[in-house]
Amino acid sequence: MRAIVFNQPGDASVLQMSEVAVPEIGPDDVLVRVAAAGVNPADWKCREGMLLQYFPYAYPFILGFDLAGVVEQVGANVTRFKAGDRVFGCSNVGMGQWGAYAQFARANANQLAAAPKSIDFTAAAAIPTAGLTAWQALFDQAGLQAGQSVLINGGAGGVGSYGIQFAKAAGIRVAATCSAGNRAYLQALGCDRVIDYRSEDIAAAVHAWAPAGVDVVIDAVSHGTLPQAFDLLKPGGTLVSIATLNGDGDIAGDMAAAAARGMQKKFAVMNPTVGHAQYAQIAALIDSGKVRSPVLEVYPWEQVALAHERVAAGHVRGKVVLSIEPALGN
Repeated sequence: MRAIVFNQPGDASVLQMSEVAVPEIGPDDVLVRVAAAGVNPADWKCREGMLLQYFPYAYPFILGFDLAGVVEQVGANVTRFKAGDRVFGCSNVGMGQWGAYAQFARANANQLAAAPKSIDFTAAAAIPTAGLTAWQALFDQAGLQAGQSVLINGGAGGVGSYGIQFAKAAGIRVAATCSAGNRAYLQALGCDRVIDYRSEDIAAAVHAWAPAGVDVVIDAVSHGTLPQAFDLLKPGGTLVSIATLNGDGDIAGDMAAAAARGMQKKFAVMNPTVGHAQYAQIAALIDSGKVRSPVLEVYPWEQVALAHERVAAGHVRGKVVLSIEPALGN
């Protein structure tokens, strides 16, 4: 099969198209013929060697967490899928196995779900990491419920784009930060209060909107970009930071500082091993029309280096996706 591989850490130029063997699957795995693959910050961090302690991969290696496509083969223990099914989810790249930048990818069945019927594979491939991270941060880590309020720092990115919509669908009031150019985009997603972090005082804007503070802050940007985060919370509130895995500051110190104020500081790392049920809920929201696909930047996979550079530069609105086999259709 054709795949994008790299043989040593480095910049985007180390990514090369190559011919490699189709991966063999285990009894709990599914072999997916990949139509499209999402591109995430973890991809370029893996490529540069920053995450070797978390993802013990050996060269040559194929990147790519997010995929959407058609089931080619199922393992002996897999009963939820059969050949020909449309699926989306996360490859086994986090286990050190080859990922989704390939014509075929191996994924544990628990990391896959039936693809939404109302969107194509390109849009489905944008969901897994960003969507699952947002879902788990909002509901598993923060425990948000209808009637509560949340501030999402970084509303225009992938996590923010899904997070705003998931929260609104659950009856939660949402404020989010972004640059002025993304204001209309966030409003279209349903955000109740859009805060321009460049021209507005975030703390003043939050307290004007929620005088007692918000129940939860989700920081989807990076450590240090929201220095007043605890001041934005209600007493007993929760700050959830989306872990970057290479620049998360003093985690123990931050958690102690939160506890001293009667608050909680949590770090959210996507857990794909329990993803199938949550992916199914996300797919249902999309098919119901309550959640829509974020803005997509789609690159042919021959332009993978450009896609990596785009994501690494930051400030992407929505998601970046690689088109691998568009002939698979919708």
